[in-house]
Amino acid sequence: MRLKIHLLTILVSVLTVLSFYLVITDPTPRSELQGHLVQFVQGVPVRAETAAFILPISEPTFFPIRDTAVPVPELTVKSFLVYDTKNEKVIFSKEPGRVLPVASLTKLLTAIIGIDFLEPQEVITISNDSYNVDGEGADFRLQEQFYFKDLLGAMLVKSSNDAALAIAKTLEQKTGENFVGLMNRRARQIGMTESRFIDPAGLGDDGFSTARDLLRLARYSKNYPEVWHLLGLRSLDINAVDGKLTHHFESTNKLWASMPNLKGGKTGYTDGALGCMILEEDLPEQDSSLIIIVLGSADRFGEVKKLSDWSKLAFRWR
Repeated sequence: MRLKIHLLTILVSVLTVLSFYLVITDPTPRSELQGHLVQFVQGVPVRAETAAFILPISEPTFFPIRDTAVPVPELTVKSFLVYDTKNEKVIFSKEPGRVLPVASLTKLLTAIIGIDFLEPQEVITISNDSYNVDGEGADFRLQEQFYFKDLLGAMLVKSSNDAALAIAKTLEQKTGENFVGLMNRRARQIGMTESRFIDPAGLGDDGFSTARDLLRLARYSKNYPEVWHLLGLRSLDINAVDGKLTHHFESTNKLWASMPNLKGGKTGYTDGALGCMILEEDLPEQDSSLIIIVLGSADRFGEVKKLSDWSKLAFRWR
């Protein structure tokens, strides 16, 4: 009996060593393994580097450390979160899973879909379907033509609803795909399970998301540097294809003067959604940045600034 136990122990030891050897000597290239992962994201042509949205594994950290002597600010916003990009953690939040309309924050996803399907120099015509769509004044002339890259800028800097609808219409004509369907499919692929989009501009309050889902979208959008380049502009001039007219747009972000380390952000507002915002601010001394998301605010700029100031006072990064 003892001999059998001894032999069994030896056999288990040999099998353990052999399995470890096979793991560390697995000849399968990393790129091939990643290719298998990408196969789970099908149905929408996406950039190779963004087909599988898998975050790197980071070492656990206790930072940033909360200073409880700093009182929590008074806020009226319905939902918010503050995210530390270096340590990959939400450091402050209120109801981040609350479902709310998100207005023009929708355009962040619209930009991503547009970039994946349209060429920068693709010509887009402002038709009746994309002319003065919100009834608050047209951003362009009827039948005026622009390159996609320029309408992308108008949509992200000025938050042009006309530009968003024109981009969506052109993409649908080119691909035969339903634009909103593509938006919702992509949202699911990147883990936005608490969201539903109903139009490319965010005009309808029946569309919804959560601060938690919008953080997923903000992080995913970092794979599209042209998006954050445009979100970091204070103003933008674009020309029609024929060169006859220049359009000047000012950023809808009103925090440039009060937040010198602001990297960029996207605003949103409807009567139903109230003020919404996604913003990133550099923290050079901490070698990090903050992503701040607010939904349902009567004072989005003031409350984002409060959250920024408080976070820098109430936490220690090292």
